[in-house]
Amino acid sequence: MGYKAIVLDMDGTTLNEVNTVNDTLKNYLIELRNSGMKVFIATGRTVKELRDVLPEDLIVDGMVTANGMSAFIGTEKIFEHALPSELVDDMIHKAAERKIFYEVHPNDGVRMALQKDKDYTVEQMTGAKPETVDENEWLSRKVAVESKINWVDQLEELSVAKIYFFSKEMKAIKDWITELEQFKKITAFTTASSTHHNVEVTVDGVSKATAVQVLLDHFGLSPDDILAVGDGENDLPLFKLSGHCVAMKNALESVKEQADEVTEYSYREDGLYHFLKKTFPIAQPK
Repeated sequence: MGYKAIVLDMDGTTLNEVNTVNDTLKNYLIELRNSGMKVFIATGRTVKELRDVLPEDLIVDGMVTANGMSAFIGTEKIFEHALPSELVDDMIHKAAERKIFYEVHPNDGVRMALQKDKDYTVEQMTGAKPETVDENEWLSRKVAVESKINWVDQLEELSVAKIYFFSKEMKAIKDWITELEQFKKITAFTTASSTHHNVEVTVDGVSKATAVQVLLDHFGLSPDDILAVGDGENDLPLFKLSGHCVAMKNALESVKEQADEVTEYSYREDGLYHFLKKTFPIAQPK
């Protein structure tokens, strides 16, 4: 296989169920990069969320954050997009009416939600984890409510990378996605889900694929040069771009159907490490 770069999703792919990177995987990615392979991250997380979980000693060549809203070469931001403020205000108002969990993620800084919506948001995270919610998503939401969300009286004018919506009830998030389609008739934007319990809103026409193409142009690579690994619907545009696309064993069925292959193990079983070691067995540090 003549791939020159790998593009990796984070949640459900690179991260384990407690939202860390296993040492086995981290060390192998370092070996791969030392052997000459470019390592890119393409995630739905904002840059702050990504830096919270990416090991300090794992250097990557490029990062795509917030499903393509920003891109970085090393630590240098090369572009960013932002959602219209009026759209953000309208969406969180409607989400509150439906008691949908939401987080407003600025391009820079901490995630936010309105103080008036805190009670129902906390209530969403009480009780046992529903069987259909992934461990890492449930843990992320509980941590967000307890310590990550900045509860504010009002949203100031700011550059918003994305809005993340979640419900522990699949029907509630499905109905919300339907309502978001009505918003699109007024203002165009992109929606993408990484599980059956969430949906994220970003700028129209922006995806992991559009941002990864910028990275490829920078490094003089073509789509045929990259192998991409992911697990959610937000990875599908990237799959269409990549020379070879791989779905994690734990991926949604709709994602597996559009992948060239599926890993033998899930993210809970260090599946990405096993896949990379099998696929690139000769990688050794220089």
